[in-house]
Amino acid sequence: MTLFKITNQPMRYAWGSKDLIPDYLGYTRDGEPMAEVWFGTHPTSPSQIQDSEGGSLRDRVGELGFMVKFLAAQSPLSIQAHPSKARAEAMFAQQHQSYSDSNHKPEMIIALTEFRALCGFRARHELEPDLQRLAQSTIHLAGLWGDYQSMGIEGAVSWIYKSPDAAVTQLVANATVLGRKRSRLIEELFDLYPGDKGILMSVLMNLVTLEPGEAMFLPAGNIHAYLFGLGVEVMASSDNVLRGGLTPKHVDVKELQRVLDYSELPDPVLKPKQLAQSLVHFQIPLDDFQVYRVAPTASSLLIDLELKGRAIAVCTEGEITISTSKDEVLTLSRGEACYFADARLFSVAGNGVGYLAMG
Repeated sequence: MTLFKITNQPMRYAWGSKDLIPDYLGYTRDGEPMAEVWFGTHPTSPSQIQDSEGGSLRDRVGELGFMVKFLAAQSPLSIQAHPSKARAEAMFAQQHQSYSDSNHKPEMIIALTEFRALCGFRARHELEPDLQRLAQSTIHLAGLWGDYQSMGIEGAVSWIYKSPDAAVTQLVANATVLGRKRSRLIEELFDLYPGDKGILMSVLMNLVTLEPGEAMFLPAGNIHAYLFGLGVEVMASSDNVLRGGLTPKHVDVKELQRVLDYSELPDPVLKPKQLAQSLVHFQIPLDDFQVYRVAPTASSLLIDLELKGRAIAVCTEGEITISTSKDEVLTLSRGEACYFADARLFSVAGNGVGYLAMG
Protein backbone atom coordinates (compact mmCIF):
# COMPACT_ATOMS: atom_id res chain seq x y z
CA MET A 1 0.00 0.00 0.00
CA THR A 2 1.19 3.49 -0.84
CA LEU A 3 -2.09 5.27 -0.04
CA PHE A 4 -3.39 5.17 3.53
CA LYS A 5 -5.10 7.30 6.17
CA ILE A 6 -3.02 8.86 8.92
CA THR A 7 -4.09 10.32 12.25
CA ASN A 8 -2.66 11.94 15.36
CA GLN A 9 -3.61 13.23 18.79
CA PRO A 10 -4.14 16.99 19.25
CA MET A 11 -1.33 19.00 20.83
CA ARG A 12 -2.48 20.73 24.04
CA TYR A 13 -0.86 24.16 24.06
CA ALA A 14 -2.34 26.88 26.26
CA TRP A 15 -3.04 29.17 23.28
CA GLY A 16 -5.24 26.54 21.61
CA SER A 17 -9.00 26.64 21.18
CA LYS A 18 -11.56 24.38 22.86
CA ASP A 19 -13.99 24.87 19.97
CA LEU A 20 -12.39 25.50 16.57
CA ILE A 21 -11.06 22.03 15.73
CA PRO A 22 -14.16 20.20 17.08
CA ASP A 23 -16.62 22.61 15.44
CA TYR A 24 -15.03 22.85 12.01
CA LEU A 25 -13.21 19.54 11.64
CA GLY A 26 -15.40 17.12 13.56
CA TYR A 27 -13.02 16.12 16.36
CA THR A 28 -14.65 15.05 19.62
CA ARG A 29 -14.92 17.95 22.02
CA ASP A 30 -13.34 17.22 25.43
CA GLY A 31 -13.33 20.63 27.11
CA GLU A 32 -9.55 21.05 26.76
CA PRO A 33 -7.71 23.32 24.29
CA MET A 34 -6.76 21.71 20.97
CA ALA A 35 -3.94 23.76 19.48
CA GLU A 36 -2.49 21.63 16.66
CA VAL A 37 -2.82 18.24 14.97
CA TRP A 38 0.37 17.18 13.16
CA PHE A 39 0.50 15.07 10.01
CA GLY A 40 4.01 13.98 9.12
CA THR A 41 7.07 12.22 10.45
CA HIS A 42 8.55 14.83 12.80
CA PRO A 43 9.86 12.91 15.85
CA THR A 44 8.02 15.19 18.28
CA SER A 45 4.66 13.83 17.12
CA PRO A 46 4.79 11.38 14.18
CA SER A 47 1.46 10.46 12.61
CA GLN A 48 -0.02 7.01 13.09
CA ILE A 49 -1.20 4.90 10.16
CA GLN A 50 -4.80 3.69 10.08
CA ASP A 51 -4.59 0.32 8.35
CA SER A 52 -4.28 -3.33 9.37
CA GLU A 53 -0.53 -2.96 10.00
CA GLY A 54 -0.71 0.26 12.02
CA GLY A 55 2.42 1.86 13.39
CA SER A 56 3.90 5.30 12.81
CA LEU A 57 4.26 7.00 9.46
CA ARG A 58 7.92 7.63 10.29
CA ASP A 59 8.60 3.90 10.74
CA ARG A 60 6.74 2.98 7.56
CA VAL A 61 8.04 5.56 5.07
CA GLY A 62 11.08 7.19 6.69
CA GLU A 63 11.44 10.94 7.11
CA LEU A 64 9.42 13.48 5.15
CA GLY A 65 10.89 16.90 4.44
CA PHE A 66 7.58 18.64 5.22
CA MET A 67 4.53 18.30 7.45
CA VAL A 68 0.93 19.50 7.57
CA LYS A 69 -0.98 20.75 10.61
CA PHE A 70 -4.42 21.82 11.65
CA LEU A 71 -3.76 24.90 13.82
CA ALA A 72 -6.35 26.54 16.08
CA ALA A 73 -5.41 29.70 17.99
CA GLN A 74 -7.70 31.12 20.65
CA SER A 75 -5.03 33.57 21.86
CA PRO A 76 -1.80 34.91 20.32
CA LEU A 77 1.24 32.77 19.62
CA SER A 78 4.71 34.21 20.17
CA ILE A 79 6.30 36.81 17.94
CA GLN A 80 8.83 34.74 16.05
CA ALA A 81 10.91 34.08 12.95
CA HIS A 82 12.65 31.04 11.50
CA PRO A 83 16.24 30.73 10.27
CA SER A 84 17.55 29.99 6.80
CA LYS A 85 18.81 26.47 6.15
CA ALA A 86 22.43 27.62 6.17
CA ARG A 87 21.96 29.39 9.50
CA ALA A 88 20.17 26.39 11.03
CA GLU A 89 22.92 24.01 9.93
CA ALA A 90 25.65 26.26 11.35
CA MET A 91 23.96 26.98 14.68
CA PHE A 92 22.84 23.39 15.25
CA ALA A 93 26.41 22.22 14.63
CA GLN A 94 27.53 24.70 17.31
CA GLN A 95 24.87 23.30 19.70
CA HIS A 96 23.16 26.67 20.00
CA GLN A 97 20.38 26.38 22.60
CA SER A 98 17.73 27.89 20.32
CA TYR A 99 18.18 25.26 17.59
CA SER A 100 16.69 21.77 17.90
CA ASP A 101 17.65 20.56 14.41
CA SER A 102 19.61 21.58 11.32
CA ASN A 103 16.68 22.41 9.03
CA HIS A 104 14.95 25.61 8.04
CA LYS A 105 11.22 26.09 8.68
CA PRO A 106 9.46 28.06 5.94
CA GLU A 107 5.71 27.96 6.54
CA MET A 108 2.38 28.59 4.84
CA ILE A 109 -0.89 29.16 6.65
CA ILE A 110 -4.23 28.82 4.82
CA ALA A 111 -7.28 30.15 6.66
CA LEU A 112 -10.26 27.87 7.31
CA THR A 113 -12.02 30.53 9.38
CA GLU A 114 -11.31 34.23 9.57
CA PHE A 115 -7.70 34.23 10.69
CA ARG A 116 -5.90 37.17 12.30
CA ALA A 117 -2.13 37.50 12.40
CA LEU A 118 0.81 39.85 12.55
CA CYS A 119 3.07 39.27 9.55
CA GLY A 120 6.12 41.08 8.17
CA PHE A 121 7.23 44.66 8.63
CA ARG A 122 4.86 47.42 7.52
CA ALA A 123 5.47 49.64 4.51
CA ARG A 124 7.21 52.92 5.31
CA HIS A 125 4.29 55.10 4.21
CA GLU A 126 2.02 53.32 6.73
CA LEU A 127 4.46 52.93 9.59
CA GLU A 128 6.10 56.36 9.71
CA PRO A 129 2.95 58.38 10.56
CA ASP A 130 2.21 56.01 13.45
CA LEU A 131 5.74 56.29 14.87
CA GLN A 132 5.53 60.08 14.57
CA ARG A 133 2.21 60.16 16.41
CA LEU A 134 3.61 58.03 19.22
CA ALA A 135 6.70 60.24 19.51
CA GLN A 136 4.48 63.31 19.74
CA SER A 137 2.29 61.63 22.36
CA THR A 138 5.04 60.70 24.83
CA ILE A 139 8.74 61.39 25.27
CA HIS A 140 9.17 57.73 26.22
CA LEU A 141 8.66 56.71 22.56
CA ALA A 142 10.60 59.52 20.90
CA GLY A 143 13.69 57.31 20.72
CA LEU A 144 11.80 54.71 18.67
CA TRP A 145 11.01 57.31 16.03
CA GLY A 146 14.52 58.72 16.15
CA ASP A 147 16.26 55.36 15.71
CA TYR A 148 13.87 54.42 12.93
CA GLN A 149 14.69 57.67 11.11
CA SER A 150 18.43 57.08 11.34
CA MET A 151 18.63 53.27 10.96
CA GLY A 152 15.30 52.12 9.54
CA ILE A 153 13.39 49.03 10.73
CA GLU A 154 16.55 47.40 12.06
CA GLY A 155 17.21 50.43 14.26
CA ALA A 156 13.63 50.45 15.51
CA VAL A 157 13.81 46.75 16.45
CA SER A 158 17.10 47.29 18.28
CA TRP A 159 15.62 50.24 20.19
CA ILE A 160 12.57 48.22 21.24
CA TYR A 161 14.58 45.41 22.82
CA LYS A 162 16.82 47.88 24.69
CA SER A 163 13.97 50.17 25.75
CA PRO A 164 12.98 50.78 29.40
CA ASP A 165 9.86 49.11 30.78
CA ALA A 166 8.06 52.45 30.75
CA ALA A 167 8.02 52.33 26.94
CA VAL A 168 5.49 49.50 26.94
CA THR A 169 3.16 51.13 29.45
CA GLN A 170 3.38 54.44 27.60
CA LEU A 171 2.51 52.69 24.34
CA VAL A 172 -0.60 51.25 25.98
CA ALA A 173 -1.52 54.63 27.45
CA ASN A 174 -1.24 56.35 24.05
CA ALA A 175 -2.36 53.54 21.74
CA THR A 176 -5.52 55.36 20.61
CA VAL A 177 -3.38 57.53 18.28
CA LEU A 178 -2.82 54.38 16.20
CA GLY A 179 -6.50 53.87 15.45
CA ARG A 180 -9.14 51.48 16.77
CA LYS A 181 -7.78 48.16 15.44
CA ARG A 182 -4.22 48.72 16.62
CA SER A 183 -5.35 50.13 19.93
CA ARG A 184 -7.58 47.13 20.66
CA LEU A 185 -4.81 44.69 19.75
CA ILE A 186 -2.30 46.44 22.01
CA GLU A 187 -4.76 46.33 24.91
CA GLU A 188 -5.41 42.61 24.31
CA LEU A 189 -1.68 41.84 24.20
CA PHE A 190 -1.02 43.88 27.34
CA ASP A 191 -3.75 41.99 29.23
CA LEU A 192 -2.03 38.70 28.31
CA TYR A 193 1.62 39.78 28.56
CA PRO A 194 1.95 43.01 30.57
CA GLY A 195 5.31 44.69 30.07
CA ASP A 196 6.34 42.42 27.17
CA LYS A 197 8.51 44.08 24.48
CA GLY A 198 6.61 42.06 21.88
CA ILE A 199 3.77 44.57 22.30
CA LEU A 200 6.07 47.30 20.98
CA MET A 201 7.14 45.01 18.12
CA SER A 202 3.52 44.63 17.04
CA VAL A 203 3.47 48.31 16.03
CA LEU A 204 6.09 47.60 13.34
CA MET A 205 4.19 44.62 11.89
CA ASN A 206 1.34 44.25 9.41
CA LEU A 207 -1.99 43.41 11.02
CA VAL A 208 -3.55 40.89 8.63
CA THR A 209 -7.00 39.32 8.46
CA LEU A 210 -7.25 36.31 6.16
CA GLU A 211 -10.64 35.25 4.88
CA PRO A 212 -11.31 31.49 4.50
CA GLY A 213 -9.19 30.15 1.62
CA GLU A 214 -6.64 32.97 1.76
CA ALA A 215 -3.02 32.23 2.66
CA MET A 216 0.26 33.74 3.83
CA PHE A 217 3.76 32.45 3.12
CA LEU A 218 6.34 32.88 5.88
CA PRO A 219 9.87 32.36 4.51
CA ALA A 220 13.11 32.45 6.49
CA GLY A 221 13.47 35.72 8.38
CA ASN A 222 9.80 36.69 8.21
CA ILE A 223 8.56 38.05 11.54
CA HIS A 224 5.08 36.90 12.47
CA ALA A 225 2.62 35.98 15.21
CA TYR A 226 -0.71 34.20 14.77
CA LEU A 227 -3.46 35.87 16.79
CA PHE A 228 -6.72 33.98 16.30
CA GLY A 229 -8.36 31.47 13.99
CA LEU A 230 -8.25 28.02 12.41
CA GLY A 231 -6.02 27.13 9.49
CA VAL A 232 -4.09 24.48 7.62
CA GLU A 233 -0.37 25.02 8.10
CA VAL A 234 2.29 23.45 5.87
CA MET A 235 5.99 23.71 6.72
CA ALA A 236 9.39 22.17 6.33
CA SER A 237 9.89 19.47 8.94
CA SER A 238 11.66 21.45 11.66
CA ASP A 239 11.03 22.94 15.08
CA ASN A 240 13.50 25.83 14.91
CA VAL A 241 11.80 28.94 16.29
CA LEU A 242 13.47 32.21 17.35
CA ARG A 243 11.04 33.98 19.66
CA GLY A 244 10.91 37.69 20.41
CA GLY A 245 8.05 38.07 22.87
CA LEU A 246 4.42 37.31 23.76
CA THR A 247 5.34 33.94 25.24
CA PRO A 248 6.41 32.27 28.48
CA LYS A 249 8.83 30.16 26.40
CA HIS A 250 12.51 30.87 25.79
CA VAL A 251 13.09 34.22 24.06
CA ASP A 252 16.33 34.73 22.13
CA VAL A 253 16.38 38.35 21.03
CA LYS A 254 19.99 38.33 19.83
CA GLU A 255 19.52 35.37 17.51
CA LEU A 256 16.12 36.64 16.37
CA GLN A 257 17.70 39.93 15.30
CA ARG A 258 20.38 38.05 13.36
CA VAL A 259 17.88 36.04 11.31
CA LEU A 260 15.25 38.73 10.67
CA ASP A 261 14.50 40.01 7.18
CA TYR A 262 14.13 43.77 7.77
CA SER A 263 12.63 44.59 4.39
CA GLU A 264 9.09 45.91 4.02
CA LEU A 265 6.25 43.50 3.27
CA PRO A 266 3.47 45.70 1.84
CA ASP A 267 1.05 42.81 1.13
CA PRO A 268 1.49 39.59 3.15
CA VAL A 269 -1.43 37.78 1.46
CA LEU A 270 -0.32 35.16 -1.06
CA LYS A 271 -1.88 35.32 -4.52
CA PRO A 272 -2.68 31.73 -5.65
CA LYS A 273 -2.83 30.52 -9.24
CA GLN A 274 -5.99 28.90 -10.62
CA LEU A 275 -4.87 25.82 -12.56
CA ALA A 276 -8.33 24.36 -13.25
CA GLN A 277 -11.92 24.84 -12.10
CA SER A 278 -11.31 22.75 -8.97
CA LEU A 279 -7.56 23.19 -8.53
CA VAL A 280 -5.63 26.11 -7.05
CA HIS A 281 -1.85 26.28 -6.59
CA PHE A 282 -0.39 28.33 -3.71
CA GLN A 283 2.87 28.79 -5.57
CA ILE A 284 5.98 29.55 -3.51
CA PRO A 285 9.73 29.66 -4.32
CA LEU A 286 10.59 26.52 -2.37
CA ASP A 287 11.82 22.99 -3.06
CA ASP A 288 10.61 21.46 0.23
CA PHE A 289 6.90 21.46 -0.63
CA GLN A 290 4.15 22.89 -2.81
CA VAL A 291 0.53 23.33 -1.72
CA TYR A 292 -2.72 22.92 -3.66
CA ARG A 293 -6.41 23.38 -2.92
CA VAL A 294 -8.67 20.73 -4.43
CA ALA A 295 -12.44 21.24 -4.54
CA PRO A 296 -14.03 18.50 -6.67
CA THR A 297 -17.75 18.31 -7.42
CA ALA A 298 -19.90 15.85 -9.32
CA SER A 299 -19.34 17.86 -12.49
CA SER A 300 -15.72 18.85 -11.87
CA LEU A 301 -13.29 16.02 -11.22
CA LEU A 302 -9.50 16.22 -11.16
CA ILE A 303 -8.14 13.47 -13.38
CA ASP A 304 -4.57 12.19 -13.79
CA LEU A 305 -2.64 14.87 -11.91
CA GLU A 306 1.10 14.35 -11.74
CA LEU A 307 2.34 13.15 -8.36
CA LYS A 308 5.54 15.01 -7.64
CA GLY A 309 7.31 13.09 -4.89
CA ARG A 310 5.30 12.25 -1.76
CA ALA A 311 2.08 13.83 -0.55
CA ILE A 312 -0.15 14.48 2.45
CA ALA A 313 -3.77 15.49 1.92
CA VAL A 314 -6.29 16.78 4.44
CA CYS A 315 -10.04 17.17 3.94
CA THR A 316 -11.64 20.31 5.39
CA GLU A 317 -15.17 20.16 3.94
CA GLY A 318 -17.43 17.36 2.73
CA GLU A 319 -15.65 14.32 1.27
CA ILE A 320 -12.87 13.85 -1.25
CA THR A 321 -11.80 10.58 -2.86
CA ILE A 322 -8.19 10.11 -3.93
CA SER A 323 -7.20 7.40 -6.40
CA THR A 324 -3.76 6.62 -7.79
CA SER A 325 -2.42 5.08 -10.98
CA LYS A 326 -1.67 1.98 -8.86
CA ASP A 327 -5.46 1.39 -8.56
CA GLU A 328 -5.62 2.42 -4.91
CA VAL A 329 -8.66 4.42 -3.73
CA LEU A 330 -9.33 6.21 -0.43
CA THR A 331 -12.10 8.55 0.73
CA LEU A 332 -11.42 11.29 3.28
CA SER A 333 -14.13 12.95 5.34
CA ARG A 334 -13.88 16.35 7.01
CA GLY A 335 -10.94 16.42 9.45
CA GLU A 336 -9.23 13.32 8.02
CA ALA A 337 -5.80 13.03 6.39
CA CYS A 338 -3.87 10.62 4.21
CA TYR A 339 -0.40 9.95 2.84
CA PHE A 340 0.36 8.72 -0.65
CA ALA A 341 3.43 8.11 -2.80
CA ASP A 342 5.07 5.81 -5.35
CA ALA A 343 2.46 6.47 -8.04
CA ARG A 344 2.93 8.42 -11.26
CA LEU A 345 -0.52 10.00 -11.34
CA PHE A 346 -3.50 10.56 -9.03
CA SER A 347 -7.07 11.79 -9.31
CA VAL A 348 -9.47 13.56 -6.92
CA ALA A 349 -13.26 13.16 -6.95
CA GLY A 350 -16.11 13.75 -4.51
CA ASN A 351 -17.90 16.81 -3.21
CA GLY A 352 -15.67 18.66 -0.77
CA VAL A 353 -12.53 20.67 -0.20
CA GLY A 354 -9.05 19.46 0.62
CA TYR A 355 -5.50 20.74 0.81
CA LEU A 356 -2.62 18.81 -0.65
CA ALA A 357 1.07 19.23 0.19
CA MET A 358 3.62 17.57 -2.10
CA GLY A 359 7.36 17.42 -1.71
